[in-house]
Amino acid sequence: MNSIQSSRSMPLSTPDAPTLAARLQQFVRENLVGTISVTIAGSLILFGGSMWNTWNVYRGFRTTVTRQFEMQKLSGKIVHLDEVLTMSARMAASTGDLAWEERYNQFEPQLDQAIQQTLNGVTDAIRVEASQTDTANQLLIEYETQAFELVRNGQADAALNLLLGADYTEQKDIYSQGINRVLEQVEVLIAQQLQAYRQQLQVSIGFAAATFPILLGAWILVLSAVRDYIRDRKTAQDSLQQSQQNLMGLNTQLQHEIETRKHQEDQVREEGEQLLEDVDHILDVVCSIEQGDLTTQAIVNERATGLVGDTLNRLIEELARIVCQVSTTSQQVSTSSKQQRTIAAAVAKDTDQQVNAVDQVLQLTDRVRQFAHSAAQQLDHTNHSLQELQAAVANGQLEVNTLDQEISVLQQGSDRIVQRMKTLGEFVGLADQFVHNQGDIAEQTQMLALNASLVAARAAEQRDPQQFAAVAQEFASIANQVSHLAQQTNEGLALLEQRNNQIHRVVSDVDTDVQRLGGLVGGFTQGVKQTREIFQTVQAVTGDAMAAGETVTATSQEIVQTAAETAGAMQAIAQLSSQIAGQAQEARFLADTMTQLSDHLLQKVQVFQLPSGFTDTLTTLQLNAPKAHPGKNFTLPALAVEV
Repeated sequence: MNSIQSSRSMPLSTPDAPTLAARLQQFVRENLVGTISVTIAGSLILFGGSMWNTWNVYRGFRTTVTRQFEMQKLSGKIVHLDEVLTMSARMAASTGDLAWEERYNQFEPQLDQAIQQTLNGVTDAIRVEASQTDTANQLLIEYETQAFELVRNGQADAALNLLLGADYTEQKDIYSQGINRVLEQVEVLIAQQLQAYRQQLQVSIGFAAATFPILLGAWILVLSAVRDYIRDRKTAQDSLQQSQQNLMGLNTQLQHEIETRKHQEDQVREEGEQLLEDVDHILDVVCSIEQGDLTTQAIVNERATGLVGDTLNRLIEELARIVCQVSTTSQQVSTSSKQQRTIAAAVAKDTDQQVNAVDQVLQLTDRVRQFAHSAAQQLDHTNHSLQELQAAVANGQLEVNTLDQEISVLQQGSDRIVQRMKTLGEFVGLADQFVHNQGDIAEQTQMLALNASLVAARAAEQRDPQQFAAVAQEFASIANQVSHLAQQTNEGLALLEQRNNQIHRVVSDVDTDVQRLGGLVGGFTQGVKQTREIFQTVQAVTGDAMAAGETVTATSQEIVQTAAETAGAMQAIAQLSSQIAGQAQEARFLADTMTQLSDHLLQKVQVFQLPSGFTDTLTTLQLNAPKAHPGKNFTLPALAVEV
């Protein structure tokens, strides 16, 4: 359908593209393992190349950035150390203190080391530029060394003039400008390296973007081939199941044929046994006649041996007259009976072998039935495992939902605990304020008591009643104030009691919430354990499903092998049936021969007359009598069926 639409939308296109795509898909199906291996190897190679290139870019970029930071740090350190050296020299010249020389000698190696670290790993042009700066640095060191010599000689002013002179300042400027140029060139070099790494990173990204569609198309093609392979395999599996059903039907038909053949064999066995009994009876009668017992009679029945018995009875009646002919005929009948006995024995032996073969076929059929039953049990076990897997997944989903709800409740309880803890903190602050107020009230009460004492002392000194009344009024005022303070104290105590009750309630609520939180945490832990058990159950059920699949495969192979063995047994039964048919023909031939002999004997008896010359007639009968052929063997070949 897609090819038709594409041909309608693009009438100028050639049919090569669909043909190539079909050929490519056919090639992938025929070489599925190799194609998957090549695709995986190509993906790993391309992905590994991209990762290696990206890692190199990242490593170089990180090294460059680290170096840039180090350069910035070293540049600041160089400027700092240069200023430290300059300041040390000038301070030594200004103060005349040689301790600054020690400081100078301490930081000078650090400056040289920082400059050397800056010049490591740079280009030759930067090193040439740095050599000019190094010349200025050497001159500055010489000036500073001369300044320290002058300070040691007591010429501090000359040393200060040297360090503040134009030559020193000029070399200082040259040194600063050179250092700045070197640092600028180093920064330019680092910027160029960063730009190169950016370009390499862009190339890596472009390469990855170009290879991704290729890998995507290859994997789509491979996955399509795998999907077709799975579909073909499922079709083959359905065909195998249909073949198994057909094999079961054939086994049923085979069982029916075996039962029919067994019934026929039973009939043949019964007829053979009856024939053996009749022959034995006839032989017994003949033996009695040979012994001279002429009163014996043969049993006459509707079978073929009944005619022989009737003829034998007639022979017994005419025995007195035809003793010689009866003797000759008895010999022929005895010979034929022996041959018939041999044939009957061979038929019985072949019948036994055929019964054994049929039993083996029945055993094979039972094995096929057992294998089919085993396969059905394995399929039932697989279905049960899948049902357990579905139930385990459903339980896991319920457990996850319960865990979500418990986590929500836990979050709400935590929020309430935090809020109540804030309230408890506010109540504690109010209690502290109340304690502070009670302290103030106690101080005021003490002051009032002190005032009352002073007033009482003053009243004791007064003699005038008016003054005493004034003192009494002051006492009343003080008493009122004390009463007012007492009321405030009572109110404060009542408020404190209320707040304490609130604090107790809050603490009780917090305790309850904490207990609930502990319960929720325990439930959460139990839920996690149940979830782990569920996933373990899923893993075990999956393993059972895989084992059941392998068992079904092995059972199918055994069914195929058993079907082949059943076919071999059927061929053996067919050969045995053909041999039994040949033996039946030989038995029919022998029966015809016995019938002819009986007819001949009957004719002889009907036309027999006692001639005058008994001896000549007897001789003639002996000469004309048919002779037995003892060398003729009618024994049937033995058959054996090996399964």
